[in-house]
Amino acid sequence: MTFDEGVLLETERLLLRPFEEGDAGEVFAAGEDPEIRRWMPWASAQTMQAAVDWCTTHAHPDPARAMNFAIVAGDRLAGSVGIGRTDWTDGRAEVGYWIAPWARRKGYAVEATRGVAAYAFEKGMHRIELLAAVANLASQGVAVKAGFTRECVLREAMLISAGRVDAVLFSLLTSEL
Repeated sequence: MTFDEGVLLETERLLLRPFEEGDAGEVFAAGEDPEIRRWMPWASAQTMQAAVDWCTTHAHPDPARAMNFAIVAGDRLAGSVGIGRTDWTDGRAEVGYWIAPWARRKGYAVEATRGVAAYAFEKGMHRIELLAAVANLASQGVAVKAGFTRECVLREAMLISAGRVDAVLFSLLTSEL
């Protein structure tokens, strides 16, 4: 089984599409944001070339394992949402996201997360997991608003810029979307 290469997903307000080279400037700018730098270990080492490489190569991994989507609101890149750690046998995958500063508190992360989860369920997944650092209350809020259930805390399960931290595990089942 596999996800579809080049797939476009539409939600009520967003287009979720593959990253393009033209997105690199917005990805680079997002990596300069203190909140993104706090939670995303890639951000502090981000260069313009790394952003180009992400948008043209690294954001397009093997569709049997992962998919990354640019979140587009109107005509502007609002962030990224991806699905990975895919286990087709167990029907399980993990969703993750980041949102540009200008796009926060508009519900885009919730909408994009639900859109990607719906797509994964259509492709045969049964369970979507989401990890959020214990101190990342905004990300935990996205999980809850997207309909995910808080299950437990996993000790030192997440690497952020400051090092390893405990993470809250959330899940969404196909019957719950």
